[in-house]
Amino acid sequence: MTFTLPELPYDRDALAPYMSAETLAYHHDKHHQAYVDTANKLIPGSGLEGKSLEEVVKGAYGKNAALFNNAAQRYNHMHFWRWMKPGGGGTKLPGALQKRIDDELGGYAKMKSDFIAAGVGQFVHNRF
Repeated sequence: MTFTLPELPYDRDALAPYMSAETLAYHHDKHHQAYVDTANKLIPGSGLEGKSLEEVVKGAYGKNAALFNNAAQRYNHMHFWRWMKPGGGGTKLPGALQKRIDDELGGYAKMKSDFIAAGVGQFVHNRF
C-alpha cells in the first residue's frame, strides 16, 4: 500500500489566530509530506509491503526504527489534522471528564500546563 498525504478538513487559514495559514501549510505540505514520502521509500524490502498503516506501525516496532518512526508520525499527523477544528478549543468539558481531571490531574489549568511541559520535553534535537 502506498501512503498518501490526506487533504486538510478545513481551509489553511481556518485555525488562525492559533495557527497561521503559513504555519499550517508548512506543517502539512512539507513536514507531514516528508513522513509520508520517507515511509513509502522504506516499505519495499521491509516485509510489510501491502499492509495497512496500522499494520506497518505495529510490524516495524522494535524491528525497523526508521520505518516505525515515519509510519507512526504519518499516523499521528493523520489524527492531528482531524482533532483541530475552526472555532474549537476552550475549557468546557463533559461533566464526568471534568470531574476526573479535577480529581486526578489537579484541574484543567494544571493538566494543560503539565501536558505542555511534557510535550516540550518529548523531543530532543541533536546537532552533529
